[in-house]
Amino acid sequence: MKFDANVASFLLASVCASSGWVVWWINKINLDKHLSTQQAADNAKKEYAAQRDFEHLRNNQKDISTGIALGFDEMERRFDLLDRDIIEIKAQLTIRNATEHK
Repeated sequence: MKFDANVASFLLASVCASSGWVVWWINKINLDKHLSTQQAADNAKKEYAAQRDFEHLRNNQKDISTGIALGFDEMERRFDLLDRDIIEIKAQLTIRNATEHK
């Protein structure tokens, strides 16, 4: 049997091309797995950050509501004091007018 260099070259090129294709395909699968894992991790981070930001906003809203309620309670207390002082002044004026008219 005669050695044919063309057939040998073709076979060698086919084996090299096939092995190169297999290596490329395995690397592509591994890269896709890595990218999908990385994307899932990034999505989880974003979801956690969004949840954390929402909790911060909710807690800030609660703090603002509590502050407003305390402010209104303080204003109510001051108005009660003013009402009491006004009633006291009216009572003193009434007593003074009653004693002066006698």
